[in-house]
Amino acid sequence: MNTQQTLFFQAIKSALPEYQNLALSVAEELGISTNEAYKKIRGDSNLTFQQIIKLSDCFDVPFLYSPKQSLSVTFSYLSVNEDLDMIGYLRNLLDNIKAIKNSNHKHITITTDDIPLFHFFKYPELTRFKLFFWANSTNNLEIPFSASFLSDEIIKISQELHATYLEIPSTEIWSKDTISGTLEQIRYAFEAGHLGDTELAVKIVEQVRYCLTDMNMYAISSKKTIDPNHTFNWYNCDVLGSIAYLVDFKDRMTCYNRFNTFNYLRTEDQAYCNQTKKWMQGLIMKSVSFSGQGEKHRNKYLYHAFAECDKLLNEITNG
Repeated sequence: MNTQQTLFFQAIKSALPEYQNLALSVAEELGISTNEAYKKIRGDSNLTFQQIIKLSDCFDVPFLYSPKQSLSVTFSYLSVNEDLDMIGYLRNLLDNIKAIKNSNHKHITITTDDIPLFHFFKYPELTRFKLFFWANSTNNLEIPFSASFLSDEIIKISQELHATYLEIPSTEIWSKDTISGTLEQIRYAFEAGHLGDTELAVKIVEQVRYCLTDMNMYAISSKKTIDPNHTFNWYNCDVLGSIAYLVDFKDRMTCYNRFNTFNYLRTEDQAYCNQTKKWMQGLIMKSVSFSGQGEKHRNKYLYHAFAECDKLLNEITNG
């Protein structure tokens, strides 16, 4: 049996909506009989190179092969180019997150020292500020921030990203400095004159507080939606060492690693993903749970986070 080919078809099946039949979809795309499609899915008949390319392009699923004993890992990457194509970047990200949501089985585990971008995408001013700050640090724009920075289309895509993420079961592991990073960005932008509108600065900090309030609500119910099958777990770990997103589809995994501020490297190398999963599981064992019954630890964490927000608000309004 062709193991790589079998895994390839498992990945395609996971990417298909529940109502779509794998064999019929493969047969239609390759122009072959359903019987022949079943043979290829079982690994009894080998795919040609051209057929692999056709299926990969059609279902947006890579065919992965690594020579025996090879330590190399193949990554694709999601990035904002030098022309600052933010719309293209966000649309690509939205395509990825929608594909995850539409899969039969899925779960995202996140390790992060910054608020996961899907949470702040709910709030327009905070979204504009974060994307402005990232773009400025990446491309050295050196322009002042305003509420009109970035188009309404970008905000619309961002809010759709937020809504889609809410429908995906997830586990988030935050560091002790996760909140501090965003607050320091706001403080720096205000002190450096990039964020000169005091009222706008106050609104952005208040939206950080709203993000924290949202997190508290998700943690209390251990879910982000009313779906009874949905799960949400929130943890705190003092030291993370890496920002990573691991998507578990049950029969395969995809890993995203952040680089250069907010670009992502993506791989479906299962050995690499398994190693990442074990690392994340180890972090969880060393972490404090904020979900469900973790009220005492969660309240302590949020108390300090809200206090940091209040401190920054006082600096902005009182000088």
